[in-house]
Order: sequence, then structure tokens, then C-alpha cells
Amino acid sequence: MKPNLVVLTDFSAAAERAQAYAAALAVALGAELHLVHAYSPMPLTATEFGVIMPPIDTRYAQETRQALEQVAASLSVPATAELLETDWYGAVVYTLNHYHPLLLVAGLTATEGLLDEWLSNRALPLAHETGYPLLLVPEHLPDSALHAPRRLALAVEDRAFRLAPAATAVAPLLDALDTEVVAVCVLPADQHAEGWTGLRALQHSGLSAAISGCGLHKATGDALGPGILQAAAELSADMVGLLDQGHGWVHKLFHGSVIDHVLCHTPLPVLLLPTAPEPLLP
Repeated sequence: MKPNLVVLTDFSAAAERAQAYAAALAVALGAELHLVHAYSPMPLTATEFGVIMPPIDTRYAQETRQALEQVAASLSVPATAELLETDWYGAVVYTLNHYHPLLLVAGLTATEGLLDEWLSNRALPLAHETGYPLLLVPEHLPDSALHAPRRLALAVEDRAFRLAPAATAVAPLLDALDTEVVAVCVLPADQHAEGWTGLRALQHSGLSAAISGCGLHKATGDALGPGILQAAAELSADMVGLLDQGHGWVHKLFHGSVIDHVLCHTPLPVLLLPTAPEPLLP
């Protein structure tokens, strides 16, 4: 059975890049590519007795399905197109259960501020919410970068972690593509000798068959986001990996987020890998 790749698409410029990148991966993997678009009618009005839903716009649904099929037909590999008339999260759950993909792929739109991010990049919380690997493709990724990743710069903190069980679904992709994984750790100047705890955790994560022999690249600095992107450039990596610990919107609102910084400034596709929750008791 061929492996599956799923692109969550919304007809944006970022989605177009995600489709093109996923097509390049599908060619390299011999995988089947599936485009999924969720369509849910919005409530017409709310009353004290509940929400009144308008009838499904059959013409809109038909036109959207046809447009999605045209997009699928234009790709460099055979692809299916599916319009799901359900809410966003219901579409994601259906997609994971139906296709069991190696990973979910979505476009990454450049945004300013949390509200803009929430409106434009609905896929961002999916790694944490589903425990599944999520690949985000920047809307300005050049055509020259539409190829399978040769080197993944995966950022780790200098502490132990465990990947969520479903996160290793991406392992067959990394193995088949022979992608080199390099651990990246950004450390203050007075702690530059550290980093080995995070490396050992990655080496025992099961992320790929060769992960036990991955190396460590250190960057010096107090700003983690810029340090990660600097390290990726130094390594000539063509993909960045981040561990998604799922701090949520409140944490980002008051403390900022390393993931947010990388996503706002990355020139490369970003692979989000959810981690397992830390135990409350030792």
C-alpha cells in the first residue's frame, strides 16, 4: 500500500505552495496525494433558543468541489480532491482516520499579530491538538526549494522530552528520503558546553531509523528563535523542525513563542512535532 500525504487547502497562495511542495514529496516517496478542503455553512443568526443554520449552498459547494478538482489535476502527480461539508476540526479528524497520512501539510501565510494568525493559519494548533506531525510551507517558498528535504535542522532544548506516539508517523518519510537529521540547540555563551541531554532525547525518540546517530549543532545566543534560524542557515538545511509543546494562546499572548518567531521569519518549510505531556508527578 502506498503511503499517503494530505494537504489541508483553502485556495490561498500559501496553500498553493503547500500543494506544490507536497507534490514534490509524493514524487520522491511514490506516495498518494490528497487535497482536503473543509466547508461549513456559518450560522445565519443566534437566538435564545439556539443557532439557526442556513440551508447548505449547493451551488457554492459544487463550484468549490470543481475548483478543487481542477487544482488537483494541475499538480505534477496524480492527486485526489475532497470537499468535506463539516466543521474544521471534524474535517481534520476524518482526514486522519480515513487516510492515516505520514503527515499533514498546510500553507503558512505571513501574518501580523495573534488575530491575523488565527484567521489565516488555522492549521497551526493541529500538531498539539491531534498529536500528529504537521508540515507548514511558507507562501513565498521559491520553486527552487520544491524538493525533498536533504537536511532537517531539528531544534531541541537541553532537557529530556518524548515525542507524542503519533509524531513518529513521519519516520517512514524521513527514512525513505534519506533525510539527515541534525539536532540544533541554542545556548547562552556561559552554557555552550551543554546541549547533550536534548541530543540524547532525540537520539532515543524513534523519529527515524538513523536518528540514534544524529549529530548536534550548537548556536550561541539568548534569543532562541533567531538562533534556530541562524543554525539552519549554517547547516544549509532545507527544513526546520520544532518540538510543539502546546503552550497555547494564553502563553503566546503574555510570553511570546519561539515557534511563532520561527514561523514568522522562516524561509524554509517547518515540521512541527508534538511532544508527549510531561508527567505531573516524578
